[in-house]
Amino acid sequence: MKTRARAAIPRAKRNAGITLLEMLLVMAILAVVLGSGVGMFGALDLGRRQTAGLVRSVVRSAQNTAVARQVPARVRIDVKNHTIRAEALQVVGTWHFENKKIAGFGMEGSAASELFHDEGFIGSAISFVRSFGERALIPVQLDPAFDFTDGFAIECALRWEDAGGGRVLRIGNVLMLELGRSGALRGRFSAAVEEGGEFRRGPPVVVQSGSGAVSPDKWVRVRFQYDRQELVLLVDGVAVAVLEETAPVWEISEPLEISDGTRPFPGSIDALVISAVEVDRVVELPDSATFAKETPEWIHFASGGGLDRRRHPEPQEIVLNYEDGSQERIAVGIFGTVE
Repeated sequence: MKTRARAAIPRAKRNAGITLLEMLLVMAILAVVLGSGVGMFGALDLGRRQTAGLVRSVVRSAQNTAVARQVPARVRIDVKNHTIRAEALQVVGTWHFENKKIAGFGMEGSAASELFHDEGFIGSAISFVRSFGERALIPVQLDPAFDFTDGFAIECALRWEDAGGGRVLRIGNVLMLELGRSGALRGRFSAAVEEGGEFRRGPPVVVQSGSGAVSPDKWVRVRFQYDRQELVLLVDGVAVAVLEETAPVWEISEPLEISDGTRPFPGSIDALVISAVEVDRVVELPDSATFAKETPEWIHFASGGGLDRRRHPEPQEIVLNYEDGSQERIAVGIFGTVE
């Protein structure tokens, strides 16, 4: 038995190799498989897929922010410079006036103790009816979050308690909100104007409502907002004045003043909330892709995530042109879906 086993070993070794014909056959099969694989990856065009994926990601980022924060958000598309970015309002400060303090989320303010009273919109409020020369100060210029370049929103509760008008608030000479004798609201900001590649402070941009926008002896919610498309005044959620404008806002370098030493607001103020437009994400297209001219400059999402129906009554499309002459369309549906 041992002799037979030893005799079988050399025969097994001789059969362990492969012939030249078998080797050539294996190489031919590998060539076919690898060739097919290269063709499949070429057809995928990963660079093109990545470009469309990045654009969809930016749009979804804005839409997700509108859903998560319950605030308006938008996509800004720069066709000339081949960039797309997501932007949204971000609350940078909220103030209430409890316990005779100007405190909340943001820089703490200061005011005379006699300005506070308990009959506020929610809890206590601050009143300037019989306090001529007084004002409240909040040093917002020390907080870099107060960058209003691309837009802002200022919301507060007001109660107009006495005849006459006055200044509700201002941030230096950059931004002001006032109430006239007839109950008309007036808002303004200083624009940044570009000259020779540099920016300088430009003239004020003003929006004003008609008389009776604010009724006396009644708490109302007033909102003054700007998104580099429209400057808007709203009272209890209803727009009372709208102005089209696109200029950036001049930089803030002075504190926020509630009321005014020479033109005090004849009433009470409560529940102050300030937001700034922040850039969430920016993507630049690769050299092989551009935005088509028919692509919209802005896509606006309302709070909640759907398209802003006032600005977009129909679905929107972002059109990508590729260097091989082909196009790809990215659709944004009425309810904010991205396809």
